[in-house]
Amino acid sequence: MVDAVVTVALDRLLQMLTSQGLEFIRFDRDFKEVRTELLYIKSFLKDAEKIKQVNQMEMLRIIMQELREMVYDVEDIMEDFELHRLKIHGRCASLSSLKFFCEKRKRLGIVRERMTKARERITTYLGTALALPGQGPEWRRQQLKNPILVDEAVTVGLAEDRQKIGECLLEASGHLTVIGIVGMGGIGKTTLAQQIYNDSSLREQYGYIIFLTVSRSFELKELIRSMLRKLNESEDSMRGDTWDLLRTLHHKLDKKYLIILDDVWGADEGLWWESLKSGLPHRAGSCVIVTTRDEEVARSMGATHRCIHHLRLLSEENGWSLFSKVVFARDGGQCPNKDLEVIGKEMVSQCRGLPLAIKIAGGMMAAKEKCADEWSQISKHLKQELANHNKDKVVFSTLCLSYEELPTHLKPCFLSLAMFQDTEILLHKMIHWWIGEGFIRERNGKTAFEVGEECINELLDRCLLIGSSKTLFQNKFFGCILHDMVRDMVIKIAREENFMCLDDKGRPSLCVQSRRGGILRSINLERFELNSKSLRTFVGMQIEDSVLKTLCQNMSQLKRLRVLDLSLSTTSNADLIDENSLSKIGLLQHLICLKIENCRLKKLPNSITNLRKLQILRLYNWPNLRRLPPSITTLEQLNIMQIFGCDSLECMPKGFSNLHNLQTLWGFTPGSWRHKGECRVAELRHLNQLKILLIEIKSEDQIVGEELNILPQLQVLKIEVRNGSSELAGKINNWFSSLQQLQRLRLYGFQGVTTPTWLNPTSLPNLRNLAIVFSERLVKLNPVFWNTQNAKWKVEVIVLMHLDELDEEWHMIKGALPCLKLLKVEVCPKLKLFPFDVTSKGQWKKG
Repeated sequence: MVDAVVTVALDRLLQMLTSQGLEFIRFDRDFKEVRTELLYIKSFLKDAEKIKQVNQMEMLRIIMQELREMVYDVEDIMEDFELHRLKIHGRCASLSSLKFFCEKRKRLGIVRERMTKARERITTYLGTALALPGQGPEWRRQQLKNPILVDEAVTVGLAEDRQKIGECLLEASGHLTVIGIVGMGGIGKTTLAQQIYNDSSLREQYGYIIFLTVSRSFELKELIRSMLRKLNESEDSMRGDTWDLLRTLHHKLDKKYLIILDDVWGADEGLWWESLKSGLPHRAGSCVIVTTRDEEVARSMGATHRCIHHLRLLSEENGWSLFSKVVFARDGGQCPNKDLEVIGKEMVSQCRGLPLAIKIAGGMMAAKEKCADEWSQISKHLKQELANHNKDKVVFSTLCLSYEELPTHLKPCFLSLAMFQDTEILLHKMIHWWIGEGFIRERNGKTAFEVGEECINELLDRCLLIGSSKTLFQNKFFGCILHDMVRDMVIKIAREENFMCLDDKGRPSLCVQSRRGGILRSINLERFELNSKSLRTFVGMQIEDSVLKTLCQNMSQLKRLRVLDLSLSTTSNADLIDENSLSKIGLLQHLICLKIENCRLKKLPNSITNLRKLQILRLYNWPNLRRLPPSITTLEQLNIMQIFGCDSLECMPKGFSNLHNLQTLWGFTPGSWRHKGECRVAELRHLNQLKILLIEIKSEDQIVGEELNILPQLQVLKIEVRNGSSELAGKINNWFSSLQQLQRLRLYGFQGVTTPTWLNPTSLPNLRNLAIVFSERLVKLNPVFWNTQNAKWKVEVIVLMHLDELDEEWHMIKGALPCLKLLKVEVCPKLKLFPFDVTSKGQWKKG
């Protein structure tokens, strides 16, 4: 498989060289020569895509490895130029600048010579001279508009299986019943388990329903913690050993429960299950559903013959039905012509009844033109893949073809999934990483994050991701999981293409030559090499404070780092970390994305001002953080700033008007009008690109009337009121009069008796999503809410949660909101005549 990262990096470099070559005019000739060599390499990559002979693959691998390093070297030089440009910022060249230019010219010359020699070897290898291709960056894709999210919408042939599992659940009358779903990889075990988990009727039968992926590399302690998090247990209660956690779990499961353990293997001879079972109370009717490829695993966990269900392969008719629903989703699942049907059925036949293989093949074809010639070519390619692999590896062959057919820019995005193991992957983590490494960028008037969301949707549509958790507002996914076979495939390719460092179990690791690496949980950092000067991305997941300390001590060795994403363990020892731990963060001058979660430090160091290229800053759950350093307002490249879960934060420093590239600002805490040196909302008037604002209010003197009118371009506004009072509610009522572009509004903790006067269709004419939550004193929607004579509401989604006193009728809300498609309600006991139970949780969907 041709190296995806090289191709994407080449496109990016060609664009950078075109836009920046003339800025450093003295290097114009050097840049043009390097650019020409890059174009020759790009020509080779196009030819390499066609090479399939096994005896040539080893030579191809060696050539790709050499090209990869050269492209990375050129990219590093370009990044150095960009950083230097930001440093001098219009100043005249100094002696240090002249020295910088001399060093870079010498390095460019060395790389150019290596490229020329490589081109000569490539010409010999191909037996023909390379020609220059088109010179623009390639975004080879058919845009998938309005994502279909086939992973949750499309299933075929599982109705009977669901019924049989349902019968087992109903018959469970003993203390704890284990039910096994057994079948080969890709046959639909996870899909069936998710359908059971999402069955709303089961919510009435069980007090708790938990879904967890186990997989091969799980740790029992972390599995129990994941269960407790699903039960909303506090992190403080998870600091003990495994037996302490089991006791906590036993105490927490105080009602009838259903636990679904997906993708269980036979590791540890079942000892882990005996330990876990000791923490599960034997409440009558409680069940554990386990999905596994091995029937013996289900039996060893206590599933009887009657409670073991084997999934069957799909018939050709059901297989074609599933394929059609994926490929022709926008045509109602109907194939538009006979030629495509013949080719499509041939592809389905090659998938041999395996639902995952059929869905992946369908997801691949959904992105293609409905052209018989192109379909026929891909069908032949699938046959070739099956010929190159063991005939039993149908799913793997289909996955390999699906990867090869991905648009070039999407391949490194997909490979980055190898970093994450069996837990849910938060999509913002992925997109921020892609931005940091330059895999995605602003395009066609869309922000880089919006382009990232498009990439996520395309991977979902191609059935390479499975959507999991959904947002409160838009009913779209904010988390995803990987099928275990997709995970195996992405790990294999990531290793082959040297995309990142992975250990023998497929877990993220570090080594001297790593460009991307990570640490999972409490692994001892001492056995890793942290002197990799090539490292670009480091992801630490649930790491101990000692790991952070070691990492900070070695920051001088990580000068190429672009993405630093750290999530500290909430159970670690706070005494091991001191206030100077992050003092060397300023050495990471190429850093584009900085994310640190669950940190107990009281401040960020002033050296953060050296991070001139920083575009993304995310600090989550810093309970002791009181102030941000004033130097943070010098980071003019910031696009995304998310500071939340920082309950001690008093205010933002003055100078936010300098951050003119900000597009997203979460956790903005305005200062008091009584104090100088604190940032007021009025400063945000200069942020013309700001679209998303989450603002936290703690006192009345943070608000000035009509202040928010200065942000007419806002599309998303979330107002969170802490320690609310009726006086503060009055101030919020006069905070603004109109936000014409606002599409999503969330009002949290508002303590007025009626909703604000600006919550009306005239002031918010483009509002699509509205949420009002935890407003315990709210009794009525303001009369202006119902005034639709001059303007009509366009609201499509409304969420009402924990509104103890709200007294409104369903027919009034439905009548006032003609575009309403989805209504969610949770614990609003005084609502009247709603079509579901408003004292707990319910929802209404149009149609």
